[in-house]
Amino acid sequence: MVKFSLLHSVLPAVARVLAVSLSIPSPRDLFDDPCITFRLPPRSVNATYLNEASVEWPWTQPAFGFGYGKWALAWTSIEEYWDWSNMQNEWYPINSTVSGHQVSDIRPTVIADINSFQLGRNDTVIRTLALDVPLAGETYAWNFTIPALEAHDNTAWTGWGYDFHAQGAPYFVSYDATTTGIKNVSYGVSIYSAREGGPTKETVDEAAACYDRLGSKTFAALFRSMRRTPTDGRRTHELSWHDADTALSVAIGTRPNQSVLGRRGAVLTG
Repeated sequence: MVKFSLLHSVLPAVARVLAVSLSIPSPRDLFDDPCITFRLPPRSVNATYLNEASVEWPWTQPAFGFGYGKWALAWTSIEEYWDWSNMQNEWYPINSTVSGHQVSDIRPTVIADINSFQLGRNDTVIRTLALDVPLAGETYAWNFTIPALEAHDNTAWTGWGYDFHAQGAPYFVSYDATTTGIKNVSYGVSIYSAREGGPTKETVDEAAACYDRLGSKTFAALFRSMRRTPTDGRRTHELSWHDADTALSVAIGTRPNQSVLGRRGAVLTG
């Protein structure tokens, strides 16, 4: 009983020490090369950079379900978006069937792509519903279509990671070719973050250095031309990011094979 009492009195102190010493890992703790999660746009998405010499290396894809949920548009080079406030995007798989058999979400499937934003100080939230159809032979690349506007383009992820300068908030980089339709939107690169206003400039600079290594000066310059998008906190509560709690579960893996970016806070399993 004496040993048990002693252990019982020591446990709270041990817990406090663990709580203080536990920290979010650096990119090099996750990968030998922190740039392995970045790539140039696939050929089927954009032909602009095909004449440039580029460094070929394997691209490490994010875990299944990483992109599902609601994200804040944090940085973009697309000028049309610079005046839109509190812009967010949601991505969810749409159940579909082939010859009467349901297609697993693990396979390439059509994704519902819901964009929403505000104009200036107006509280009205403008929403547009789009569909992302996977491009044949590519990974994390889609044909983006807004049926109501008869608009479409090709889009692809060109990077992803965690903002280790701001509690490990997840983010990803998306390249969009020129959108054609009722309103033409120029091509560009954007960063979506689980944290409004993120990622930090330090993390963006680290990503830019990775694009330098890929050998395309044009794409690296396009990435560096991004600006922060306007945010004022009116829609922060709509995001599923929970700061340190979320970062902690990502860092220590308390829920294996699960993504913390769930719809309305739910956990998505891979």
